[in-house]
Amino acid sequence: MITLLATLAMVVPLGLSALSANQANATDAQGATASAKPLLYKLLAYNDKIDSYEDELRMDFILRVKHGAFDPQCQNGDDSSAAGTQTCALSFFYEFEGETSKTHYRRLRYMQTIPSDSSDPNKPTSIADPGAGAVKWAYNQNEYFTVHKVINSGLYDFLVISIEGDLSYGDKNDNPQYYQAGGYPQPLNLYAVVGPQNTLTCGSFPWAYNSDDCTDFHPESLVGLGDTVSNITADQGKNIKLYMGDCYANDPNRCSGPASFVGWDNYPVLWSGNQANWGLVTDYGLSVDLGNNQSKPYNPGIAPPNSFFVYWFNVRGRSNICSKTDSYYYQWVGLKNSQWMPVDSLTPKPVLLGNKQQISKNNAKTTSWGIQYDVGTNNANNSGVQASNIAQPATGPANELNVNAANPTGPQAKDGSIDFKRITEQEGFDGYFKLVTWPVTRNMDDTGTSNNCTVNPEVYNPMRVGLVGITDDMDATQKDKNLDTGWTIDTAFYKYDVPRPNDPTITNIQNDADGSLNASGSVYTGTLDPVVSGECTPSKDDTHPNTVTLYGEDPSKPFKEGQSKSSDDLVKSSDSWGFKLGETVCKVDPKSKQGGSWQIQDTNKQYPSPDPGNKYNGYRRYHAWVTESASGFGLTSLFSNIGTAYFVSNEKAPDSKLSVTVPHTKNGNLPANSVVTFKGTVSPIYTAWSSGGLGMTDSKMAISMKQNTASDWTSLVTTPSNTFQRDSTVNTGPPSFTDPTSGSVLNVVKTTASTWSWSLNIPADKFKGYNGDDETEKYTFQVKMINPLNAPSDPVSINQKVDITPTTLTLERYDAFQVAGKAYKYVNGNTRIPETKGTLVHITWLGNTSTDVAVGDQGSWQASTPEGINKGIITAQVSSDDAESPDPQSGNFKGGNESAAVSHELEFRPSNASLPLTGGWPLSVLKILAMLALGLVGFVACLRNRQESRY
Repeated sequence: MITLLATLAMVVPLGLSALSANQANATDAQGATASAKPLLYKLLAYNDKIDSYEDELRMDFILRVKHGAFDPQCQNGDDSSAAGTQTCALSFFYEFEGETSKTHYRRLRYMQTIPSDSSDPNKPTSIADPGAGAVKWAYNQNEYFTVHKVINSGLYDFLVISIEGDLSYGDKNDNPQYYQAGGYPQPLNLYAVVGPQNTLTCGSFPWAYNSDDCTDFHPESLVGLGDTVSNITADQGKNIKLYMGDCYANDPNRCSGPASFVGWDNYPVLWSGNQANWGLVTDYGLSVDLGNNQSKPYNPGIAPPNSFFVYWFNVRGRSNICSKTDSYYYQWVGLKNSQWMPVDSLTPKPVLLGNKQQISKNNAKTTSWGIQYDVGTNNANNSGVQASNIAQPATGPANELNVNAANPTGPQAKDGSIDFKRITEQEGFDGYFKLVTWPVTRNMDDTGTSNNCTVNPEVYNPMRVGLVGITDDMDATQKDKNLDTGWTIDTAFYKYDVPRPNDPTITNIQNDADGSLNASGSVYTGTLDPVVSGECTPSKDDTHPNTVTLYGEDPSKPFKEGQSKSSDDLVKSSDSWGFKLGETVCKVDPKSKQGGSWQIQDTNKQYPSPDPGNKYNGYRRYHAWVTESASGFGLTSLFSNIGTAYFVSNEKAPDSKLSVTVPHTKNGNLPANSVVTFKGTVSPIYTAWSSGGLGMTDSKMAISMKQNTASDWTSLVTTPSNTFQRDSTVNTGPPSFTDPTSGSVLNVVKTTASTWSWSLNIPADKFKGYNGDDETEKYTFQVKMINPLNAPSDPVSINQKVDITPTTLTLERYDAFQVAGKAYKYVNGNTRIPETKGTLVHITWLGNTSTDVAVGDQGSWQASTPEGINKGIITAQVSSDDAESPDPQSGNFKGGNESAAVSHELEFRPSNASLPLTGGWPLSVLKILAMLALGLVGFVACLRNRQESRY
């Protein structure tokens, strides 16, 4: 007889992927401190009360092994082409006959219910998905173990395992002590091995992998396995109690007591046709075959109707004393924070299920042999439909193992199905549940309701001594005692996970100022060996502190998404944990939201080749987890958030090849929308990804100008983020950017793989500071780069005179002899300032000849009319007021400010050469006459002085 054992796991289990050489080294270095010995972490459920006729081994438990020691994709033991589990590192073998034959052992084969990676053709499997694995286990009726889930926790993997095995205890014994009430205690040796088993001996030969049975096992050969084996039952005090299938010498006063049937094969027939009642996996949804090619699917988390059953029997026969076990208590309990608690939405207290009338069939039994044939029609189940049961509900509708009548809005539906997903999520359970049941026995002649059996109440009527059920406020010791007194018959999983320490957080990565992570979880730092710090939850036991371990990302195996989610299975992504950088104790910190804080420095020395370590213009991502020490199992939390450090050096100065183009007036006015254009090129160190992928943000370019007489710089533009994109196409650029304050418009174009040309158009109205002082027309234009840490590079600059003030001409003389006038600039509205000395005035004469004359002091200018021109229109105009910037070809600057042209007709003046001082005489004649007049005045003065001297 072979039975089914099950236990299921929760989230989609993932297989292990091979570690690369680099990561393997890192893991091995960490694994040096991990124990290779398999340890029983948690015994979830155990059929530790064994009937000698219906003897079955059932267990759900969690086994801790060294990380990576077991690959769920090893050779599948239930494959007809496979010879057992030869390639699996994990194996279980156990005593098959107990004290009847202590050398007879059985080895369990591995049933693969975790799907293999479909991308690996070397690991084929018949399991298409985890849901198919759950169904496969529910349909099983033979001797196997399965691993439902591999839960990684730091240096260890916690395997969620179910075992279903046959046993063969002696059905009769001449020793009366075997027939004691409550069963005869004896050890059951169940060994777990992780690693080679070549030293195990069966008879005089090694116990071959393809042999499941050994009648002459040599226990001394276990020594050769070293630290890779452990006895997960007897060494833990997990013995069994053997219930004999009949009474001693047919004496009804010497019996083991009432027992609850443990299902095997198709006894009873449940929804799967086999033993879905033990270790039922509800994570993925199950579908019930209704016949006639019809089926009914149930959502994930729901156990279908007819998944669970209870059947009690009592082999005292027709004796009067304590022979009638036709009612019992049952209660659903589950793990919450690894502690057993009642499922309040189902059975906050144990439920009495019973019948006031005697049912003779099961109470007439004098042996349990063949009792499986009565189970199918006499068991109570959760089908929601009344059947012929050994026990009816004591109160309410006859709906068997269904609490819907008491809680119609609860997680159990009218059809008997139970929603464990709802229970887990709403009530905070860990995801494992079991139904425990206790007998209520009466004397045969008891026709009332008092249940008057007082013989061995802890066995026949445990409610009398307070051993039935658990409550929320019951202490752990009493809970364990009550649960051990009861019989576990049905178990179920919904996304079970081991309770982990709280995840730590990364809040700060040191930089030159505030290192708090920004909204994207990153920070810029100028140091290659930053201190990473954050918050954590300290241990409640100072002698067993919680430890934080920091990992830096291996760029060749980036962190996987979801490594910080509580539902994630980290095993397959364990090669992407990263490099271990250090660990520290989580210290109590009243300022922390979690109550504790930590900090670890990345010294930039732990990165093995070929990783170059932290480099400027690069980044490193970090995550951390907490490891507890109080339990002795070294459980870790899931990973923290990911913190990213971008390593930033100073930016180099921009290219010094700068130019400034200044607009000039045309016909006395500055054209509309005139701009001063400042140009250059730049090659920033830090550029951004246009795709938004992980990488450094770009440096910013900041442009400013300063009037030489001013004290402060005026900001013109600072480039927005993602202006300089490393993967943008050459000869393209982002859209033009207008600075909202200065109104300047920036255009950027990528010219080579690492160079951008830029051009800034500055509105002309930003140059209104001219007041007549030439220095106020002189400006310095400056550009610098600012790295992501907001540290500026050295600036580069260019000096440029910006003269965009229009010139105004006046004509004060215009005749056949001379043309003259004034040249002015108007500033601040109506203040008149003389034009710069040396500015050229261009005069056009009749016949299209021309003369250029320079502006003199106070803006005056004049020109003699060319010989022969004494009539016609003359035109004067300033074509350049920038005398300080001569054209290299002509010697005159021809691109300066242009005044409006002024024109006038030459006035005619007749010749007056015969009249002195009329303007007609030549100037030289006037000079001679003046000299003669001065000489005469001098002679008269001397003569007068001589006359006065005589006296």
